[in-house]
Amino acid sequence: MDNGFLPAKIQEDYFNKIKNVFASESPEQIPHQLMSLLEVFDRFKIDIAVTGESGAGKSSLINAFLGLNPDDAGAAPTGAVETTKQATMYQHPNLPHVRLWDLPGMGTPSFGSKSYVKTMNFDLYDMFMVVISERVRENNMLLVDEIEQQKKPYYFIRTKIDNDMRSQRKKKLFSEIHELDQMRQDCKKYLKEKKLDPHVFLVSAIDTQNYELQKLTDTFKDEVSQLRAELFSSFLDKMLHGGWIKARYATNHIQQTRKLQAEDITTLQNMYKCTGFGAAKVSVVLQALSHFQLDVAVLGETGSGVSTFVNALIGLENEECGAASVSISNPAMSLGYPDVRFWDISGIEGVIDYSMYEMTQVLNWYDFFIIIVSDWQKARHLKLAKAVEELRKHYLLVQTKVDCHLQTQSELCCDETDILDGLRAQFTQELQMAKLSEKQIFFINNLDRCAFDFVGLEGALSSDLKTVRTSAFAYYIANTVKEHK
Repeated sequence: MDNGFLPAKIQEDYFNKIKNVFASESPEQIPHQLMSLLEVFDRFKIDIAVTGESGAGKSSLINAFLGLNPDDAGAAPTGAVETTKQATMYQHPNLPHVRLWDLPGMGTPSFGSKSYVKTMNFDLYDMFMVVISERVRENNMLLVDEIEQQKKPYYFIRTKIDNDMRSQRKKKLFSEIHELDQMRQDCKKYLKEKKLDPHVFLVSAIDTQNYELQKLTDTFKDEVSQLRAELFSSFLDKMLHGGWIKARYATNHIQQTRKLQAEDITTLQNMYKCTGFGAAKVSVVLQALSHFQLDVAVLGETGSGVSTFVNALIGLENEECGAASVSISNPAMSLGYPDVRFWDISGIEGVIDYSMYEMTQVLNWYDFFIIIVSDWQKARHLKLAKAVEELRKHYLLVQTKVDCHLQTQSELCCDETDILDGLRAQFTQELQMAKLSEKQIFFINNLDRCAFDFVGLEGALSSDLKTVRTSAFAYYIANTVKEHK
């Protein structure tokens, strides 16, 4: 089921699978079933172990990976001596479901090579980052052998590349490209001998802008969501269909690692008893969810700066290729907001002043809204906000061109903060008079992402889109099934 002129929200193959899964279900029950399932899935954690020999730079890599400096609060302790005495968990700041574990180094008097794997209890972890420095050693391959036996995914990461490059630059015929290739081939040589082909990354925890730390980060973000969905489906399969022994082991493992709470497991068991919603269906749902396109409408009057705002939001200058134009025919996409389509809808006064009913019909096509506040006198933003609330959908309110507004108020000789506080107070009063939910208004200058509330706006948008995604997906599936009954 697709709305109006909007392109498909799910690819056809996932669309057909979803349709088959819910063919016998009542459309009215689907949102409740899906929301219950996805709320449990949203709490499901995945554990990544960072392991390797002592001194390889595991803790420094974790700090760089999480965007922390060694002296920041919550950073992993680093140093020339053994600093990690026990497995320590670090929450990923942008991936709330991901827990990184800094394991003590292998090959020290405290953690000898022979007993290391048993002591560290590799069974507890879902994925590994095997960290080496300078060259591949026997201990590194012992770790790889154990991970391969457990059939778990892993990355092979060589750190301290900046140190390696400094020493190699002393050569007369130095070539950075050649040296990096030699290092990569050295890593792959030992892996190929065992017929293995994991991702290999060459990184520096100090020089984070060069080498492959960004590639590591991007690859991890792309792959960890799919891995998490696979682990959740596998857990359900064992718990619901694997027999008593497998079910007990899987349940104990999930509770021991605190991936879910006991009440979450009970919810899944009850759901299966009532609906037969088992692992196969869950797998189809999670695959479809990972490819679901969320549609965000950016609404504003002519000249309010909608297109410039969309470009700023997705990180493009107005003159760049791919920058938004004043059109509703093509959505804007951004790597910062995966599976989100931003629709540039300016000139809304032409519709809203003619027919609020028609405007409401248009609004119903979208999942989330950013309402640009421009003409305070005509207050069209309040009409839009009321319509969106009646549709029980979420929105943010944004005042663009705040720099221009401050310039017009310069003759008042007031402090900039006082002027903005006055605007916020006026805005809050307008919401109260219109009997609308209390909302924060974000003041921005489209041409300067560091000014005013732009950073706060991006944080609020990211948080809200994560929340909206689940409910939008659930109701989309219900409507899809209903229209194909």
